[in-house]
Formats: sequence, C-alpha cells, structure tokens
Amino acid sequence: MELQSVWGWQPALYLFLGGMGAGAFVTAALLYLREGDRHRRIVCGSMGAAALSLAFGLLLLLMELATPARGLLMWQSFANFGSWMTYGAWAAFGAMGVFGASALLAARPVSRWLRGRTKWYAAREDAVRKALAVAGIGLGLFVACYTGMLLMAPGGVPLWSSPLLPALFTVSALDTGVALVEIVAATAAKGERLSAGACRALERAVVVLVLLEAVVLTALVVTSLVGPASTATGLAAAASAEALAKGSLAPWFWLLVVGGGLAVPFGVALRGVLAAKRQDSVPAAATSSNGGGCPAEAARERTATLVGAVGALVGGCALRFVVLAAGVHADLVGETIVRMIG
Repeated sequence: MELQSVWGWQPALYLFLGGMGAGAFVTAALLYLREGDRHRRIVCGSMGAAALSLAFGLLLLLMELATPARGLLMWQSFANFGSWMTYGAWAAFGAMGVFGASALLAARPVSRWLRGRTKWYAAREDAVRKALAVAGIGLGLFVACYTGMLLMAPGGVPLWSSPLLPALFTVSALDTGVALVEIVAATAAKGERLSAGACRALERAVVVLVLLEAVVLTALVVTSLVGPASTATGLAAAASAEALAKGSLAPWFWLLVVGGGLAVPFGVALRGVLAAKRQDSVPAAATSSNGGGCPAEAARERTATLVGAVGALVGGCALRFVVLAAGVHADLVGETIVRMIG
C-alpha cells in the first residue's frame, strides 16, 4: 500500500502551527490568570506569537483551497453549520481575533493609551483581559482538538479516523505551546524573568504532557497494528502503523518524534523538577539572593530549557508530517466488490 501523497506540506504545517499557537495561548492565558501582570512582557509576547502562528497556519490551509481568496469570505465558504469544517473554521478565525486582542491589551503602551482615552476601560481593564483569556482558552482547546478532527473528516483513512488522533494532537498542541512560551520567556522578553513557581508549573506540565502524549501515541500505533487483518480497514491501519514503527517513516518517527519531541523535553523538564525539589530543601535565606527568580536564568539552565523546548517543537512538527504521510487509504471499494462476488 502506498503512503498518502494528496495532502502536501501546507496542511501538515498548519496542523502544527495551529496547534502550537492554540497551546501557547492557553499556556500564556493560564500564566496571566495565575500571576496577573507579574509576567506581562512574557504573556504579551507569547500571545502575540500564538496569534501569528495561527494566522500563518490558516494562510497555509487556505492555499490548499481551489480558490484561496474565497476562503476569506467566511459567511459564503463556511455556512454549513452541520459540518465540523465550518465549526473549525469559525473557531480558528475567532481564536485568532481573541489571541490578537489579548496580545494588544497586554502591551503596556496600548494599555496606557486605552486607559487614558476611556474611563470605562480604565475601570475594567483586568476584567476585560480575564474575560478574553478565558474565552481564548476555550477557543484554543477547541482549535487544538480540531486539528485532529480535520483529518477525520475525509474518511477512508483508518489511522486518521481513530478518536485517539484528536486526543494526540490536543496533547501535542499543549506541549508545543508550553515550549513556545518557554522560548519567549528565555529569549524575547528581556529584562523579565519567570518566577520560580511559574517555572516549576511549566516543568511539571511538560512532564505530565509528554507522558500523556507518549501513552496516546503508543495506543494509536498499537491499536492500528492489532486491528482485524481480514478487512480493508484493518490492513490499511496496520500498514500505516508499520510505516511509522519500522517502515519508510520509522527513522523520522523514532529520531524526531520520539527522541526529539518526547525524550529530550521530558529529560530536561524532569531534571528541572528534581532540581526544584532539592532547592526547596535549602533554607529560604540561602536562596534570597536570587530574588525569587527562576533557576533557568543561569546560562546553563536557560540553555537546557531552550534545548528541551526546541526538541518539543521539532518533534511536534515532525509528528504532523509523519501522521499525514502515513495516512494509507483503505480499499473499501475493492473489498465491497470481493464480498459481492463471493
């Protein structure tokens, strides 16, 4: 059986960018709701990066349409509200608006300008930003899940039709989203450091998300391998799983997805969690010189965090490409004809 070749690199990159952007906004919004404006630059930069990622991903997806410009006319192109494609398209565009608005309001110059122009906003700034954060979290989770449901829509590809795929892409979106926020915190938001509590929360989140992603990915591959071999669906599912585990896609799957996307960030995050536990045993007076800052501010720790985050992004991107490439179509027509003849 031949691997999928109809969908190219644009949809694969959209699945990655859309999921990563959604996950990054969820992470940044939770950081804001947890610690307020203590990390305003990091939150602003992360939300901005989330909006840009989703916008670029949607642009790539529109390029796959026969008439890309028509896709921008949402009320004409996505008017069938009995279709998941319509729900996903409206949610993605809505999320992009909420992400962008949240990033703008988190920017101090914009915030100062609005407070000076309208007393209403000055009195309700925190409530408005929190409302956008909560709405964005909901939209972000839906968009992250939809990146997997989008592949389920065409049908005929057992690997994509599994309900485990939306779960896998959702967890991976959150994982890569945390990684993007870590990169923003370590590089873009100069002069602002994450608190020790925020660092520990992100590291623990990475450990949990990577473990969960590994479990779901294993379940997806194993259930595809052990399916009924007597049916076209079972044969196609097994072919997809074999291509990932030991076939033409195996080098990319094991090196980039498992090694770079799971093992590397898990090792770095677990190291940080264990280091935090050791630090907790040190008297508070001994650590007061750090000003409550994140241990990752040290050059070596920051480098380790960046390595783990980059590994997560590379692995998350590779995951979408190999899953898309491994989408073997089941020969349902041939199987039906054989049954009719028999």
